Amino acid sequence: MKVGDLKVGDLVEVLYEHDLGLVMSEPELSADCLPGGDAYPHEHYYLLDVLFPRGLVSTDYDDVVRVINEAG
Repeated sequence: MKVGDLKVGDLVEVLYEHDLGLVMSEPELSADCLPGGDAYPHEHYYLLDVLFPRGLVSTDYDDVVRVINEAG
């Protein structure tokens, strides 16, 4: 997944279900997973920003389940 891909909101993002979203950032390790974070060293998850019609949402990379159009 990369910047510019289009995705559809999924069931995890109930407020954004079925909305089209535009990926605005590359996946990045959550601050919680870095030394000093609440999840460190037991969890590793990545966040990315997706722009939906209702606003910008920072979401777990694993929650982005369906890309409908890849950026060229």
